[in-house]
Amino acid sequence: MDEVWFHFSNQLETLQVQASVVVQQGQQWCTAWLAQLQQFILELCNEQHVQYAKDIVLNMATSIQRGWQEIQFQYYNTQWNTIDFYRQLGNLCVNKVSRREAIFCLTGLMFGTVAGYYIGINWKPTSQHVHHIKTIACHHYYGIEGVLLIEDSEMPAIKKSNDLLIQVKAASLNVIDTKICSGYSKIYRKLLNSGKQKELPVTLGRDCAGIVVDIGQGVINFDIGDEVFLAVPSWASGTMAEYIIVPETQVAKRPKTCNFEASASLPYNGCLAWDALVNRSIIKEGNAKGKRVLIFGGSTPIGCILTQLIKLWGGYIITACRTDAVPIMKALGADEIIIMNETDIEKELQLHDKYDAIFFTDNQPFQEHILKKYLLPHGSYVSTVPEQLTSDSLGLICGSIFAGCVRIKLLVQYMFGFNMHQWKEGAKLNVAYLRALCELTDANQLQTVVDRVYAPYNIERALLHVLDPNSIGSTIITFQ
Repeated sequence: MDEVWFHFSNQLETLQVQASVVVQQGQQWCTAWLAQLQQFILELCNEQHVQYAKDIVLNMATSIQRGWQEIQFQYYNTQWNTIDFYRQLGNLCVNKVSRREAIFCLTGLMFGTVAGYYIGINWKPTSQHVHHIKTIACHHYYGIEGVLLIEDSEMPAIKKSNDLLIQVKAASLNVIDTKICSGYSKIYRKLLNSGKQKELPVTLGRDCAGIVVDIGQGVINFDIGDEVFLAVPSWASGTMAEYIIVPETQVAKRPKTCNFEASASLPYNGCLAWDALVNRSIIKEGNAKGKRVLIFGGSTPIGCILTQLIKLWGGYIITACRTDAVPIMKALGADEIIIMNETDIEKELQLHDKYDAIFFTDNQPFQEHILKKYLLPHGSYVSTVPEQLTSDSLGLICGSIFAGCVRIKLLVQYMFGFNMHQWKEGAKLNVAYLRALCELTDANQLQTVVDRVYAPYNIERALLHVLDPNSIGSTIITFQ
């Protein structure tokens, strides 16, 4: 028993010696650190207007140093007791540190913690290898003269789990892009986008075809290497860039029977054409047989797709187009053709029976009420021309009220799980339509119509060609 007690006493003494060594080292370190802190504060606080703060900090440092020395004295002269140690430490804080000093200390800790947290979540290290890409963007809202090719744009990076990084091979240029150059949908762009997409410069392009080169962690329907096509609304960031980031919910596999340029002509105009048929007219898939349909502006990108779909579904098509487009319209399935600019449209319409459906797709001004006179009582009239947005002409006060209403609606939609993408023509850009167009194209039931293909540096010529009333089908910008 004595041997056991002797052994235990030796171990206890050894532990006390080790604890004493650790405490001595800690004391030396704290003493040195406090001395450096005092010297730093003296050097830093040599201005008269900060003398008050300097005295407070120095008093706190001195109090801490004296408290530490007092604790060491108690350790060497009394038996070590953890509970007594913490009690004595608390008494020192109460007796040696004033309430004002404690408030200053706690306030500093709080502000330091908040600042550190904010810096930690917002600070991002600068990449050592910055990749630059080409983009086609509008730099002001005074027309197509402000559109330029930018060759040193920042490479986009995936930020959300359902994002896809797509290498754009080709993108189509549409009339709505020319309107964006004049400020179309600029209010919605500020309200519905984030980051750099809110303001100028605005990347053009409403659709594209390309290859998936990277995916987010939550992507389940696509893999790297998939060839895809997509469409985005007028207020979203455009597609005319070598690389873009898009949620997978807006993307579909592209047709395999045509190249990237032809695939890029389908998404935006194809979705608008499909929506105009199935959601806005009496023409539905399978019930068009025997119905007379007038397509005013059949040679436009939307007109070319409408002609083929209605013909496929059994409709009888009369199309109004210009002389150069007549062979194309016949090849796409038009039964009758009215040549524009060579005949009086109204007199020509008087020679025909009325129509079950009329689609106005032409980009040139025309009195639409003339067309509506030749519509059957239960017929449908649909215009696919970009609608005029009242929000683009609102002033500061009305614009602020409008922005508040939109934000409230966005909040309600978010609470009920609706997709923010469903604004204006965004509701018409349905991935289900893209898949249907892809199937029809692969089955050789839908032909793509590409008029011109331009390189990015020829963007000015491409925009002028889009505005040319004699253009037929789609105008494409290729990044290959």
